[in-house]
This record gives sequence, structure tokens and C-alpha cells, in this order.
Amino acid sequence: MKSKDNRGVDSETFDREIKRVNVDFPVWMVKEMDEKARRLGISRQALVKVWISDCLRSENKLAL
Repeated sequence: MKSKDNRGVDSETFDREIKRVNVDFPVWMVKEMDEKARRLGISRQALVKVWISDCLRSENKLAL
């Protein structure tokens, strides 16, 4: 079911909209992400997207 947000953008369009972002990580983090991604057979980008998505949808969100 389509719905519109407060900008008049329907939810179906919003779900497909892409916004490129750049994030800097320490080298040790990149190495660990690459190893985890390799073990899972996915790209680093896919790994980061899954982790962030899981965190955002989690009932136990970080209290910042």
C-alpha cells in the first residue's frame, strides 16, 4: 500500500531512493569487516548495509 510522507513522496519511491554517503573507518575496522564479509560471501558494502539496517530496526536501539 502506498502512502505519502510529509513532503508528498510516496513510500514506494522513498524505499528505492538512494543517497550516497561516505564514512571513514580506522584500518583495523575495515580489515575486520572485510574478513567477516569474506566469511559470509558478501561485499563489505552489503555487510555494512545489513548491520545498519538491523541496528535501525532493532528493539534494543543504542541509547546515544
